[in-house]
Amino acid sequence: MQNYKALIERYDKSNMLALLHSFPEQCELALEIALRYPLHLKKKTYENIFIQGMGGSGISGVIVKDLLQNMCKVPIVVNNDYALPEFVGEKTLAFFVSYSGNTEETLTCFRKARARKASIVCVSSDGKLAKMCRNCIRIPQGKPPRTMLGFLSLPLLVTVARAQLLKKPLALNSLPRFLKRELSGAERAGKKLAKNLYGKIPVIYAANSYQSLALRFHTQLAENSGMFSHWNVLPEANHNEIVGFKPKEKSLAFVFFRSKDETDRMQKRFEFTKKLVSKRSESVEIWLKGKTHAERLFYGILIGDFASYYLALLNRKDPSDIKNINALKKTLSR
Repeated sequence: MQNYKALIERYDKSNMLALLHSFPEQCELALEIALRYPLHLKKKTYENIFIQGMGGSGISGVIVKDLLQNMCKVPIVVNNDYALPEFVGEKTLAFFVSYSGNTEETLTCFRKARARKASIVCVSSDGKLAKMCRNCIRIPQGKPPRTMLGFLSLPLLVTVARAQLLKKPLALNSLPRFLKRELSGAERAGKKLAKNLYGKIPVIYAANSYQSLALRFHTQLAENSGMFSHWNVLPEANHNEIVGFKPKEKSLAFVFFRSKDETDRMQKRFEFTKKLVSKRSESVEIWLKGKTHAERLFYGILIGDFASYYLALLNRKDPSDIKNINALKKTLSR
C-alpha cells in the first residue's frame, strides 16, 4: 500500500508533488510581488475590509481573517456568494481574489463594489478580473488554484499592512525560511496522517483561530483525494456537535490540530473532546510547529496538503483531477 514511487508514476500525471515541494519558494516570491506592487489607494479611513473569493482562491480570505482578526483596526468579512453585502461602499477596502480571473461569483460582486466606489485590490493571474481592475496584483498562471495558496493569500496580508490597518507589525519575513526548514518533516507527517485516514471518513477539528486550516484540509481532501470529510472548530463544536457522537462510529477518524498558543480552557476542551471520540473512533493529534501564528498555520496547511496528496495515491486517484467541478462549469456555460 505504501509503494508511493509506483503510485506517483501512475497517478500523479500533472506532477502535483513538485508544486507542493515548491510551496516555500512560492511564498517567498509572493511576498516579493506584494511588497513591490505599486498600490493606488486613496488615503482614507476605512471602516471595514471585505474579501471575496471562491474555492482555492476563497480560502485566502479565511486565512487573512484568522491571522489578522485580533490585530486589525477594522472588521474583516469574507464572502463566498453572488450577493454583495450592503455595508460595502466608499469606506471599504475590498479584495477580489480569483486565480483564473473569470470566477462568475467574484466578477459579479466586483462590478457591484466598483459601482459603490469601494477601494478595490484584486489578486489574479489573468482573465476578466485582471483586465477590469486597476489595482490587480498579477501572479503566475497555469496551475491548479489550490496549489497557488501562497500567491493568493500573502499579497492580501501584505496589502492590509501597507494600508496601515494593523495595530502592530505582521511578521511574515521568516515564513519562507521556516517552511523550507520544515518541508521534509511536514511531508513525513502528511504521509503518516494519510495512513491513519485511509479508508476512513475524516472529521477535522481546530481552534477557531485556525479555522482556515481545518477548512483547507477539508477542501483538499475533497479535490485532491476524492474523499468526503467533515470539519468544525472549538469551542463552537462543544456547544452542539459533541451531543451527536454515536457509540459505534468506527468509520470515522478524528484529526485534532493542536497549538501551543491554546489557552487553558481550550486545552481542556480539546482533551475532553478527544477522550470522548476516542472511545470508538481512531483519533490523531497534529501539533503545529512555529513561533508565530502564521508559521503554525502554514505548517499545518503543508501537512494537510501532503496528507491529501498521498491519500489520493492510496485511493488510486490523480490528485489534479476534478471531474465534478469541470462538469458543473460545463453545465453553467450552456
